[in-house]
Amino acid sequence: MNTKLNIGFQLLKLLPQLGLLAIFWWCGNLIHQKFNLPISSGILGMFLLFICLFAGWIKLEQVALGANAVLAELVLFFVPIVVAVVQYKQLFLTEGWQIVVSIGIGTMLVMLSTSLTIHYTYRLKKYWHVRKRLQYRMH
Repeated sequence: MNTKLNIGFQLLKLLPQLGLLAIFWWCGNLIHQKFNLPISSGILGMFLLFICLFAGWIKLEQVALGANAVLAELVLFFVPIVVAVVQYKQLFLTEGWQIVVSIGIGTMLVMLSTSLTIHYTYRLKKYWHVRKRLQYRMH
């Protein structure tokens, strides 16, 4: 029973955070459509979120659980690539090897950059934690 309650509380914390991330994506989409920018809505939304985090208007704890959930399911966000390949069958038949190589390299680069970002973010958080503990001991 206690585990079910814990899962319920986690879900109650997760849904608003996912909603907040979706709002930032939606705002990025509005900017993208209004100004016809060549930058994707997701990137614009992440930039808006970065500004809000940097300015202190939003705390990291308000989006961390949602961001971790989205990162954990990152592979699902590559489904549109597969759908595009199915839609453009003729192009795939004539230029297929180039498309496969591009998709493969693109996927590997995204996975590599994501893993490096997570790795260095973890190291930075660990460094800050150790530094904070050392400062606390000195006082």
